[in-house]
Amino acid sequence: MFTLPHTLDRAKTLFPDAGISDGNRHQTYHETAENAAQLATELRNRGVSEGSVVSVAAWNTPRFFELLYAITGIGAVIYPVNVNLPPEQIAYTIERSDADMLLYDSDFDGLAESFEGDAISIPALEYAEEATELSAAQDDPAVILFTSGTTGMPKAVRYTHAQIVHSSLGMAHQMAEYQTPAALSGEDTVFPGIPMYHLLAWGTTIFAPYLGADLMLAGRFDPQRLGAAAESGEATWSCLVPTMAVQVLETGHDLSGLTLLTGGSVVKRGLTERLRDAGVSFATIYGGTDMLAVGITLWTKHARREGYEYVRRSTHPIPAVEVKIDERAGQDGMGELLVRSPWLPDGYYDAPEGKDDAYVDGWFRTGDLGRRLPDGGITILDRLTDAIKSGGEWIPSGVLESVISETDGVENVAVLAKSDAEWGERPVAVISGDVTAETLQADLRSKSRDGRIESWWIPDDVRFVEEMPLTSTGKIQKTSLRDQIRLE
Repeated sequence: MFTLPHTLDRAKTLFPDAGISDGNRHQTYHETAENAAQLATELRNRGVSEGSVVSVAAWNTPRFFELLYAITGIGAVIYPVNVNLPPEQIAYTIERSDADMLLYDSDFDGLAESFEGDAISIPALEYAEEATELSAAQDDPAVILFTSGTTGMPKAVRYTHAQIVHSSLGMAHQMAEYQTPAALSGEDTVFPGIPMYHLLAWGTTIFAPYLGADLMLAGRFDPQRLGAAAESGEATWSCLVPTMAVQVLETGHDLSGLTLLTGGSVVKRGLTERLRDAGVSFATIYGGTDMLAVGITLWTKHARREGYEYVRRSTHPIPAVEVKIDERAGQDGMGELLVRSPWLPDGYYDAPEGKDDAYVDGWFRTGDLGRRLPDGGITILDRLTDAIKSGGEWIPSGVLESVISETDGVENVAVLAKSDAEWGERPVAVISGDVTAETLQADLRSKSRDGRIESWWIPDDVRFVEEMPLTSTGKIQKTSLRDQIRLE
């Protein structure tokens, strides 16, 4: 059965000594399953029933893990609240999820005060004396997730048990059965830096118990805590977006025993070098809230020849995923990436009729500008909305940003498009850091002579900001940045 309850039941039976911890206390998957069954009884006593939607506002903790399995194990649907969204968007997502109950940790008392339904503090939930048998059908709805709201209000996606589990197991098989820089096994201790609200911590809360790996859920992301756990050997495998990876590197801890899965934004060459200097093996992942997992880098012959320069910008489809390029949106092999998989939903949850054109004929139109590679991999060049069409040809802003980031003094960079009477659009480089426009442009001309970029990609317009606006998932919020620098 491809359900969450079956995944936990399997773990408690096959891996009696493995389990989860908060960094201090370890509990086995058998104990965890018993706790989840008793929490399920408590939730039923409080009115949760099959089809109910329960929102949970909490950081990564063993209790959150237990609630994930307790809620879905009684036929209810969990919404892990994206607590890093702006307050108005949090309220919007809870309303759109149709949640009639909010479970919250103490950090989110304010959110509970504004919730119109039944708000219950998680520490107030007791383990009932009687246990409820956890079970579900594969096609039962299990989880509601929301996009990060990069280009507007967040969109809801509802996944069944089978869809969530299939995607997570696809990730597990890619990393456990194939040669990949993000190799994973049941001997690992998984310490996800990615929060539960983001694809259930990138599927770790499902594939760790599936593999019998230990899982460390130590609260809100703390780079010092993760760095120390890696140095001591407590944690051997993690998942982080690039901005988180930088924070962990800056702790100064010995990370040479750590394996990392990263993605969500461009892994820049400078970060690649720092990770390799620290002895960290890493692979990149491609996916999203509206399609779940799509690809994780493999060590193909082609990838081994190019090394980590290939790894940082390329992934390979995981089992059962199909991808194709719609070249009508691009040129020279570039185009919009389309994805199809067994876990792809039919559309956004409760989208107004005629307003959902992303899911078409079984394919998801990702909105990403990509290219297929000789070994079957894919590389994401840009968002179609961020790519710059200059003189009828594409300038991938993500590629240009990566090259600009290598210039000494550049801390962060975003490339935006501005209208141009002659060329249609031209790039604008927005920089935070200690560098001048002249130094940057001279460095880019040198990189152009080396064949790294085309000379006509070099921005004539360079702007500076003290700090970049970021989304809840650590990406630069380009729409806000355009307003910040008053770019029309």
